[in-house]
Amino acid sequence: MKRSDNYSDRIQRVVEYLGEHLDETLDLESIARVAHFSPYHFHRIYRGLLGETVSDTVRRLRLQRSAIDLLDPNRNIDRIARRAGYASQAAFTRAFHAVYGEAPARYRGALRTAQLEQASNPEMYRVEHVVLPKLRVAAIHHRGDYRLTSRAFERLMTVAATTGLLRQTTRTIGIYRDDPASVPQDELRSTACITVPDEWAPSGELVEAYVEGGRYARIIHTGPYPELRTAYDWLYQTWLPRSGQEPRDLPCLEEYLNDPREVSAKDLETAVMMPVQG
Repeated sequence: MKRSDNYSDRIQRVVEYLGEHLDETLDLESIARVAHFSPYHFHRIYRGLLGETVSDTVRRLRLQRSAIDLLDPNRNIDRIARRAGYASQAAFTRAFHAVYGEAPARYRGALRTAQLEQASNPEMYRVEHVVLPKLRVAAIHHRGDYRLTSRAFERLMTVAATTGLLRQTTRTIGIYRDDPASVPQDELRSTACITVPDEWAPSGELVEAYVEGGRYARIIHTGPYPELRTAYDWLYQTWLPRSGQEPRDLPCLEEYLNDPREVSAKDLETAVMMPVQG
């Protein structure tokens, strides 16, 4: 191990390892070895820096993946349950309901219904116009399936949490540069961002980037991140044609207003912002 390695790098390696080995039985000694920590101290270091245990992280990541799996109507729920590490569908249902607010089958059906019906309801969201300043951010770029941008955010938040970048004023933003309906999935471009203090300097995987300021039409979506497609459909199909607004030649933004480590998925709040002229 190089001397330049620090706790942030070592914990980040653990989070990446967990994400890549969700289908395996994970034991304390092997995980501690990934970070070059003693098994006797590893759990306390991990929990102290990230605010959750390794088991919490694994459970959260597996349930996030399950929510994505449920978007595919051809995937069997019992298989999804076993892939998430649950011996029975009943145990999986209880765990999923606790986080997402609905049983897996109901969640799958409700999501399709929302996408098909609610996106045409002009009263579904309240639009407000905000002026965003230009924001300097630390960023990690992602290329591929938008649903997997969460991996970039996991890496970003791990570094931020272990290097003191997270503050009360920190804003967490996602930039999604392409239309998934017209760009091949493996070519989709997105960026995970957090705002940074003036004294921050780029290092390691974190690069310096800027979020463009100006006028945005903003709506708040409450619920799991996989449901955000409904918000975009509503903005583009229902609100924009009736609004008389003209979008600027910039990508939409998502600002994540609370932390998935601290609230259930059903209570997540996301501001979806469309750049508009004016």
